[in-house]
Amino acid sequence: MTRQPIKDYLSENPKKILILDGGQGTELENRGINVANPVWSTIPFVNDSFWSGQSSKDREIVKQMFNDFLEAGAEILMTTTYQTSFKSVSENTNIKTLKEYDELLTRIVNFSRDCIGENKYLIGCIGPWGAHICSEFTGNYGEHPELIDYYEYFKPQLVNFVQNDDLDIIGFETIPNVYELKTILSWGTDILPKPFYIGLSVHENGVLRDGTTMSQVADIINSLSDKLNPNLVLLGINCVSLAHSPDILDSIHSNLPDLPLIVYPNSGEVYDTVKKIWLPPNDETYMSWDEVVERYLKAGARIIGGCCRTTPNDIKQISDAVHKYSNTK
Repeated sequence: MTRQPIKDYLSENPKKILILDGGQGTELENRGINVANPVWSTIPFVNDSFWSGQSSKDREIVKQMFNDFLEAGAEILMTTTYQTSFKSVSENTNIKTLKEYDELLTRIVNFSRDCIGENKYLIGCIGPWGAHICSEFTGNYGEHPELIDYYEYFKPQLVNFVQNDDLDIIGFETIPNVYELKTILSWGTDILPKPFYIGLSVHENGVLRDGTTMSQVADIINSLSDKLNPNLVLLGINCVSLAHSPDILDSIHSNLPDLPLIVYPNSGEVYDTVKKIWLPPNDETYMSWDEVVERYLKAGARIIGGCCRTTPNDIKQISDAVHKYSNTK
């Protein structure tokens, strides 16, 4: 089956909502793969045993994870490449050269495509510059974030993803800093000739991690006008508080009413940064997927899924709610 280009699909089916998969890294962790590593969920792929002809437990776990998300209703899924920048991989694994790195990315993407089949959409996932220093939830990029060469950091992964036809869209996830955002938005079709989206990392109070408001984000996008890359398909939020995500998405929608949105928050559990554990949500902040999905749809969401700690069961609840409130099957 030949997939319709995702940009055309979203444009020609304005009432259709795509269901995204969930928290791959934490789901692999739940299933027995130790992802506590600087390259996160990429770790099983850097081991030769994963690719050998012999039976690989990790390979079967990854396949089953994809299958479970598909059975839950996912129609668009991600590659497990959030922490797979060349810098992170070359500094923390035995893969040191650009050639080896390029081969790794191609293998991961092709494996992911084999797992999900030809009729589902596949996102090439790219984490932010801050991921390699664990600052995607602070936005602290040092004293001069405006001087960072973001393209140099992204280039090896981005070039590979642009060239791989198994990928339908590129996702820049958990972007916390306005200078990084401005840089990605400044790239034209020569750098980004493939559809892409940007997921923002936003505080519970609705501002970018570095303090930039959603109104300021909208001003940046609107100021680009006809200079904005036409391949920017969606803007949204990911890895944010479940309970606060509807208000944040409302804020983006009110400032950018014509831009389709993507949203995939965390499970609702709260991460204790001191004890390094996830705690259950308290009664005051609890919201069901049914409640948040209804809000998302009113705010213009076109792709809805989950991030950290969301399981296939969460995606099933999202899928059920989307079908309930969007009247599309």
